[in-house]
Amino acid sequence: MPNDFEPVVGKRFTFKTRPIGDWDGTVQCEVLEIVPHRRLVYSWKGGSQSNDASSNYGSHLDSVVTWTLQPEGRGTRLRLVHSGFRSPQNDFAYDAMSPGWGRIMGRLAEIAAAA
Repeated sequence: MPNDFEPVVGKRFTFKTRPIGDWDGTVQCEVLEIVPHRRLVYSWKGGSQSNDASSNYGSHLDSVVTWTLQPEGRGTRLRLVHSGFRSPQNDFAYDAMSPGWGRIMGRLAEIAAAA
């Protein structure tokens, strides 16, 4: 997703995806925490209050994404937690994003293995 991210606490940035209903497809984010080489935390807010769970896509989501790096043996463990999903209103978003995050983690593993 194209974005204007910068690793600076308080920096607001956006992701764009397909609009649906009253939601314009913009995910509003803000960097909440940076610990260089260890941790990145940002808010992830999107959807619309008027798009409810029955619309399956675009319901309001107010969540937090946390990336953590931890030394382990001769390598580094990368942990991703995307928290704040509410059921049932965010079930579709959770089900849709989980495989996407899995693909991103897989791609990062490929890049790290090639380095």
